[in-house]
Amino acid sequence: MKILYYVTAHGYGHAVRTATICNELAANVRLVFRTALPEIFFREEVKKPFELFAAQFDCGCLQRDSVTVDKRETLEVYRRLAEQNSGRLAGEVQFCREQRIDGIVSDITPFAFEVARRAGLPSVAVANFTWYDIYEPYVPEYPFFEPCLRTIRGQYEMADYLLELTPSTGMPYFRQRREVPPVAKRGTNIRGRLKKGLGLKDEQHIALIYLGEFGMEGIRWQDLERFREWEFIGIYPLPGASVNYRLVHKKDYPYEDLVASADVLIGKIGYGVVSQCRVNGAPLIYLPREDFAEFPVLERAIQDWGHGYRLSPGEYRALKWEGVLGEILGQGRPKPVFSEGAKICAREIERLIARTPRDGTF
Repeated sequence: MKILYYVTAHGYGHAVRTATICNELAANVRLVFRTALPEIFFREEVKKPFELFAAQFDCGCLQRDSVTVDKRETLEVYRRLAEQNSGRLAGEVQFCREQRIDGIVSDITPFAFEVARRAGLPSVAVANFTWYDIYEPYVPEYPFFEPCLRTIRGQYEMADYLLELTPSTGMPYFRQRREVPPVAKRGTNIRGRLKKGLGLKDEQHIALIYLGEFGMEGIRWQDLERFREWEFIGIYPLPGASVNYRLVHKKDYPYEDLVASADVLIGKIGYGVVSQCRVNGAPLIYLPREDFAEFPVLERAIQDWGHGYRLSPGEYRALKWEGVLGEILGQGRPKPVFSEGAKICAREIERLIARTPRDGTF
């Protein structure tokens, strides 16, 4: 079985869960990725052979920082890509034939489902939201995008099946679906080795800061030194950070192990962050996110979980974290949530593609 997997170029969250699912696929499944994300990421994360053919078919959201979307620029760039896609459809279908593709999976590039429909291949969506959900609230302010929005919805309607990662926005336009529990890597608590490797004292607390590709301008990261009982770590540099912020590398400490070892994760709220915190039992301090339809769904889920702590942008930027850090230490780490979401997705993808006639009917 040979699967063509389209991965959106919006940050790394979609790619992380894609890699987690692909690592659960059977040994006889061959993988081809179509994405604009760097190949080195997949080389680091996917533990089976694959081919990657670089291409961009969507843009996700273009952001000013970790939590702020540039709505106009996003819609203008997506519209240009959509125009290009209409001229690339025949070429993508031919690519599928040359590669002898048996089925298409997409997270969550809309164009992929049009390619599958035209090529007569079964298609599976893996999503907790779609770009239709994100862009729809922008259209009243930017009505030029409405025809493109209709096209996006129509492309998602072409998908044969949805693996609905929960919590989700609902996505009623998919015809058939299966709900799937969190997809995230379960880490190992390496707290002792981590402290020894970083030269930390036993009594120090560890906070993992994750802002993704986009930083938060104007924060005085040097003021982290106020928190003398805490050591802050992260996989991205923070400009001007104090000496109690340590930059660590995934090759030395797998990211899921950092989540499983930290007393708290501080960052933006996204599906990957929420799922990793729940699966690894790490409390989450997060910022509100405006103009992003996924946010209220995720916030409800993490509030129901009981270990999410929301800060206002002002509190976050001013590093007014004393109260919430103290509250977290008082409550202690939550129990990890068991989930086989990635394994469920892998088995469903294999089953659906293997049993689906080439006309795409389930």
